[in-house]
Amino acid sequence: MIIIAYKKVFFFVTGVTVALSIAAIAAFGLNFGVDFTGGTLVEVRYEAERPAQNVVAASLRNAGIEDASVRPSDDDIYIIRSGVLSGLDIQTLPDAVSVGGEYPAEIERFTEIGPTIGQELRNKALVALVLVAVAIVLYIAFTFRHVSRPVSSWVYGAIAVIALIHDILVPAGLFAVLGQFFGAQVDSLFVMALLAILGYSVNDTIVVFDRVRENLRGNIERGRKKNFASPSAAV
Repeated sequence: MIIIAYKKVFFFVTGVTVALSIAAIAAFGLNFGVDFTGGTLVEVRYEAERPAQNVVAASLRNAGIEDASVRPSDDDIYIIRSGVLSGLDIQTLPDAVSVGGEYPAEIERFTEIGPTIGQELRNKALVALVLVAVAIVLYIAFTFRHVSRPVSSWVYGAIAVIALIHDILVPAGLFAVLGQFFGAQVDSLFVMALLAILGYSVNDTIVVFDRVRENLRGNIERGRKKNFASPSAAV
């Protein structure tokens, strides 16, 4: 197999990628969104033409809402995220999103999340990721309990978790860079995406491990020993 034969190259590329991801997270940090820090989420639908994104952002700044993030949704909707708004900011918000009435708009959703709730969501997200990793280790150790030579079944689980950590660090590092230079935010949708990545990652890992298990069983039954780097090692 080419991956085994050139494992040093793949390990080097993977190591560099993970190192850059860790460096990006350490240097820039993650730009947590309203879901985790607390703040205001506003969904605005425009009746006719939707103004440009920078026009709405400038209108919000002129109204005193400095830290607002404006993101498009569908063809006529903007999702606006900002810190906790004061009473005056809330009053001026309709006029600000309509750019002084030039672009008629309707606020369809207005949600405020307190910092306590945001912290609780962040803690629960971390707990969810940890529990998923532990469950994966236990599942793989149980599934591969009959194939303990030459590698213990628990080692399979540990390898799967290492692969999961790699698959989480890379998108997290990318979002650290995007958050620093483009304002991308980490929110509950990002956590859902990470959980989806975990699912696909462990599925791919188990498929590979299952093939390894078939090869090991074939070698044991036939009393032979083959190198996995050789194309003829597959049974």
